Amino acid sequence: MSLNLELKTITDQIENVEGDIVELGVYTGNNSIQFLWLCQEKKYFGFDTFKGYTEEDIESSPNKEGLIDNQGRWNHDKEETIGRVQAFKEKFSLGEFEIIEGDLKETLPNSIRDKKITKVSLLYVDCNAYLPSIKAMESIYPILSEGGVICIDEHKDGGESKALNEIADKYE
Repeated sequence: MSLNLELKTITDQIENVEGDIVELGVYTGNNSIQFLWLCQEKKYFGFDTFKGYTEEDIESSPNKEGLIDNQGRWNHDKEETIGRVQAFKEKFSLGEFEIIEGDLKETLPNSIRDKKITKVSLLYVDCNAYLPSIKAMESIYPILSEGGVICIDEHKDGGESKALNEIADKYE
């Protein structure tokens, strides 16, 4: 297994911070596996539609042309992703994980309301769209542990950057 040094740098920051890891945008599970490997004492929750973006997500994003151009790219079989992550988890006896399918604007707040997620040490945002990013950050911020990290994985400024800047301004 090759180690993603960027993720290692991030996970080193939360090593002693209470809470789970929440990732928005699982796709094939590459980061999921890295998080399980690097944070074996934490539970991992991954959220994805496995079908791309909703029209609402596209229309609300400053980078909507890029989302439209990549619309079909993000379709992926959830069971294939879960099987891949599960096989890795079992091979190396790693921690717990759960991958939740659906619109994270609904599934993430429901997971918090239902007490499935109560503390977060890392929110890793890799969904590219503004509306899911801001809704997730708003949902997570009240349960983000002291010392917790919100991290975005964005290749160029767009929805995630806009959401993070708004959260930073709101809670500074």
